[in-house]
Amino acid sequence: MKEEAEALAVKLKDIFGARVECQFIDVKDDEIKNYPEVEKIIDRVLLPMTVINGEPRFHGSLDQELIIDAVKKHLDKIKK
Repeated sequence: MKEEAEALAVKLKDIFGARVECQFIDVKDDEIKNYPEVEKIIDRVLLPMTVINGEPRFHGSLDQELIIDAVKKHLDKIKK
């Protein structure tokens, strides 16, 4: 799964440049404590989970096209 997330990160950087940050967080690691909103729901979702701007958005797969579309919509919304 980490490799898929890294491939997605490369694709997002290619498309959106420095406007996006993508990172893989191992939910079994203490780093998850830095994401309390995710930690609250982690037992109720299928991994992997995609979080955009702190908001859990998708879970169960890393659908690159779905994620790219959601990021584009989010960036367009904050531009306005």
